[in-house]
Amino acid sequence: MKKEMNPELNPGDRIVLYYMEGESSVPMGTQGEVANIGPDPFDRDVKLIYVRWDNGSTLSMLSNTDKWKLASPKKIEEQDNSVGGKSEYDFFGQNEELFDLFDWRFLRTYLKAVQKSGIVNMFGASPLLYCGSEHIERYYGEDREEDESLTDVLEMADEAKDKMVQGTIKWMEANNKEVSIDNANRYVRKLASKMLSLFMHFY
Repeated sequence: MKKEMNPELNPGDRIVLYYMEGESSVPMGTQGEVANIGPDPFDRDVKLIYVRWDNGSTLSMLSNTDKWKLASPKKIEEQDNSVGGKSEYDFFGQNEELFDLFDWRFLRTYLKAVQKSGIVNMFGASPLLYCGSEHIERYYGEDREEDESLTDVLEMADEAKDKMVQGTIKWMEANNKEVSIDNANRYVRKLASKMLSLFMHFY
């Protein structure tokens, strides 16, 4: 059975880190024990999760940005949570560039809006990351003029497209690829599929 991302935690729970925003001292895949849980003094809607990490760090997690799962007695590589035969941790570890080069937070919000709208099966939603509002309205907007969930998608679609293009250009530069229109068109499709896969793992 697939383990839930970001389950409710109690002191003493063993967890595996999948993502911690802006930090490298606790790498993905690090396990630890929850020491305590309390409110963030700067945002009462956010929980601070105090963890004793196995690598010696005591860095806390934030409930609104970081990602974790309960640890399994099995090694994480042996979990039956695979993408193309590889564990979820392998998938995240091999795609850190999605966090580094793209505005993951905005694109996650956009994909949540797409999911809520129900205009496509999410397994086929990657083109909506780069096609823009005009395309979406033309092909998915018929008889949905008053649909607020579609309006939310349309309002974010052009910004999502821009952010995907910007991230793709950064990816090409980081990977020594020629920055050209043809390459941008090819790689944006590939990277949008990876972005969607990342979203589907979380949600």
